[in-house]
Amino acid sequence: MRWRRALILAAVASALTVVTVPSALGFLTTYRLLYAPCSEDPRTPADFGHPWEDVTITGRAGNFRAYFIPGINGAAVIIPPATQAGRGNRLHEADVLARHGYAVLTFESRRCADAGPLSLGYQEADDIGDALAYLQTRPDVQPERIGVLGFSSAGAAAVMAAARYPALRAVIAEGGYGDFAAGTLALGTGGPLEMLYKEAIALSYRLLSGVELAKLSPQTVIGQIAPRPVLLIYGSRESTLDGARRQLAAAGPTADLWIVEGAGHGDYLAVAPEEYEARVIAFFDAALES
Repeated sequence: MRWRRALILAAVASALTVVTVPSALGFLTTYRLLYAPCSEDPRTPADFGHPWEDVTITGRAGNFRAYFIPGINGAAVIIPPATQAGRGNRLHEADVLARHGYAVLTFESRRCADAGPLSLGYQEADDIGDALAYLQTRPDVQPERIGVLGFSSAGAAAVMAAARYPALRAVIAEGGYGDFAAGTLALGTGGPLEMLYKEAIALSYRLLSGVELAKLSPQTVIGQIAPRPVLLIYGSRESTLDGARRQLAAAGPTADLWIVEGAGHGDYLAVAPEEYEARVIAFFDAALES
């Protein structure tokens, strides 16, 4: 009977559409995240009144362009790029550190260095390790006085890097996720179509990056950093604030959480400039004292 056959074909087509559309959207979402085009800020440290050197970090993933701002106190802070940012990212924060005598190293993302896709923090932790190795070769930096300050995905990468590299003596992580799958993505929650979409993201992430999504979990490794100090900085209006609290609970007594009232994602310095400067400098002064 033709009408019955037509109904069956329509039902099959509908079912395939229900499965295919959220799966395709999940893949596209992941692809756009991991292969986002380089976002370069044309400013240099000179725009903030600081001398700087144009340097190259030879890393495992490739060569990364970097700005090095010389310091006067022998200590240095690495500011890694968030997602697809260039080496001009977070120069306002670099300015705060440089004005207090710290050497600062900012470097470009994998997307700007043409070093493959992003991993949203896990593999970028090794890029921070490569930046650390570069600083350890400089005669104007004391190798036992190097810290890291990361924002968003770079905040997550900073925590994971400190867990891997004991030579990173202090960590400030701003606005990063606590556990990407369980928190940011909320994997395993929602209706059937939403869950299918999220599962497609998880599968696409593994296929495109070569990393299991479960690896994006600073809260599972942050406890390895102690007794080195950790300062978590988050805005009161951030969606990742619960992840910050879980990281704090897992980190132990050498970690602290500052919640900037009224701040959203990345607004900490803009909302509370004086307190931000005081807290960040006091933290690194205590952690990286000579």
